[in-house]
Amino acid sequence: MKKGFVYLFAIVSCPWWGWAQQVDTVAKLGYPQTILHNGKIVTMDDASFRSQVGTIGQAMAIRDGKILAIGNNTEVQALAGPQTKQIDLKGRTVLPNFILTHEHPTEWGFIEPTAFRRVLPNDDVIISRWMTNRPPKEQMALFEPTMREAVAKAKSGQWIRLIFNWGPDYEWAAEMQTLFNKSITKEWLNELAPNNPVTVKNGFITSIINAKAAEEFKSVFPPGSNYVPQGYFDSALWFKEAEASGNYDRAVDTDIMFKGKFPLLADVLKAEFELWARHGITTFSSTTYSNATQQALAFLDQKGQMPSRYGWAYSGPTWETGILQTLQTILGHGTDHLWNVGAWSEDGGPCMSVPLRSEWVQQMRQENPSYPETERCYLEPGVPRRRGSTVIGREILEKMIENGLRIATMHTGGDKDIDFYLDAIEQASKRAGFTLEEIRAKRHAFDHSSGAPRPEQIPRIKNLGVMVSQLNTVLWETHRGASMIAKMYGLEYTSWVAPRKSLTEAGVMTTFEIDRPLPHKVFFFILKGMNRYNDRDQKVYGPGERTDRITQLKALTTWGSYYVLRENLLGSLEPGKFADFIVLDRDFLTIPEVDIPKTQVLMTVVGGKTVHVGADLAREIGMQPVGPTTWKEPIPEGWEPKPY
Repeated sequence: MKKGFVYLFAIVSCPWWGWAQQVDTVAKLGYPQTILHNGKIVTMDDASFRSQVGTIGQAMAIRDGKILAIGNNTEVQALAGPQTKQIDLKGRTVLPNFILTHEHPTEWGFIEPTAFRRVLPNDDVIISRWMTNRPPKEQMALFEPTMREAVAKAKSGQWIRLIFNWGPDYEWAAEMQTLFNKSITKEWLNELAPNNPVTVKNGFITSIINAKAAEEFKSVFPPGSNYVPQGYFDSALWFKEAEASGNYDRAVDTDIMFKGKFPLLADVLKAEFELWARHGITTFSSTTYSNATQQALAFLDQKGQMPSRYGWAYSGPTWETGILQTLQTILGHGTDHLWNVGAWSEDGGPCMSVPLRSEWVQQMRQENPSYPETERCYLEPGVPRRRGSTVIGREILEKMIENGLRIATMHTGGDKDIDFYLDAIEQASKRAGFTLEEIRAKRHAFDHSSGAPRPEQIPRIKNLGVMVSQLNTVLWETHRGASMIAKMYGLEYTSWVAPRKSLTEAGVMTTFEIDRPLPHKVFFFILKGMNRYNDRDQKVYGPGERTDRITQLKALTTWGSYYVLRENLLGSLEPGKFADFIVLDRDFLTIPEVDIPKTQVLMTVVGGKTVHVGADLAREIGMQPVGPTTWKEPIPEGWEPKPY
């Protein structure tokens, strides 16, 4: 304890703190509107690859949504004016808000019920049913009676939606997906609901719709309208596949089901952002996947109602040179809450540079005799795009890079396709005449890191200035990620799954993802990245890649701001940056590792505006509670966040 106090005193007192400059800023801008004092302000202003958080202060002053000053209590409180609100933190820890660099809150609002029920608490507009917390076979047995009950209640033409349950800890994910794919068909939905549009989700993004819903889709996007969802190129091919499968993609939820209900769509997205802010997560990057979603985000932004920040990436469907050149000019541009972070056209495949284990191939061929001996690469030269197109994904990727675009928010899989991805960066950049420094300045990225990079790729990644967004979730799930890599290729290759330690030691910035509708597990996933322990099969995957908590925290804050191209405004608590911060119920830096998942966010502030504060802290500091802790709408059984 004594050593920690001396460190804090040294930080707060050292001359390079720049206190005189902060006082000058206050004199120019005016008194702070808010001062937080008597706390542990962990600024995360050290962006290096050392295990150091940087400056730690006691107090922070805020004005007009930005940080004015950070220092000790005496210094900062001396800046207060007659109207300054002062909040006594009573020793609590303050961190920058969390940044998730590959996340889909605009889709999670149509899976988990909390935000959706906040906006649509009853069945007046859309009839929604979430299956209860039961094993998959029991859920499937309840499907038909549940659907018949919903149909009996529905008005003619009213939308009906049903979502299966993967379990509070996603323990049924694999079984539910398999059972869903075998059982739920558009023909069954047509029989159950001949007069109502229906969409049924497998518990995640995959959904099947019936004929009435397909009619609704075609009324908005008729065949021949050149509508193409992300990942496709050929509109006619896509409509043919959709007709056959009943899967009309993610636009069903937004553009079709909410047709004529645009304000409600915006409210659902807003509520979902508020739910994630409840857990300290307020900046995201991803593609938006639908026209209506992009428009709804812009609508919220224009109204000043965005509770979070969103860096969006373009993902098609048009790749003409003129479009690409226009996209290049908007990289990094937008507003404080909505801006462009890049583009991508094709996912990286699951292919690995090592062969599949023969035992795995034999096992898979018992179910599917044509199971291949190698998995497909999608970024290899000459390989058609993933979803049945004759268009070559690699050609589009190189065209994007050659026209100056930044590749970001792209899903990837195994290390072999990362080889092809790095080849594309080098070859297309050379044709365009880009220097090495210009290539590095782009900050090209790949996401998930669920089977890459392997150790030999890391120097090349570093040389090209590529960033790696990492999905700690795959260290925990058993139906994909590290557990699956062990079965398919061998336990030794699980060190290639989210190898954060090796990348950090090489000087490569890594960032953070959850990529599941589980915001309440963010601190749990920090611990997974630290110990790489899978609770389900009780194995440690890639023990040499375990890190400390500060490395994980940098990925969530400081380094994440570089990925979203906002390092001058986000990621750390410094004068001039946005006042985006969280107040915790315990000291994240010193608590035992086992207690990290128990950490709770007491307060979340975005741009100086409180978007979440629980009842106890609100009462203590003289405020009204704000955000999801005040919501009264009931959550369906089995969908409540699991406590730790």
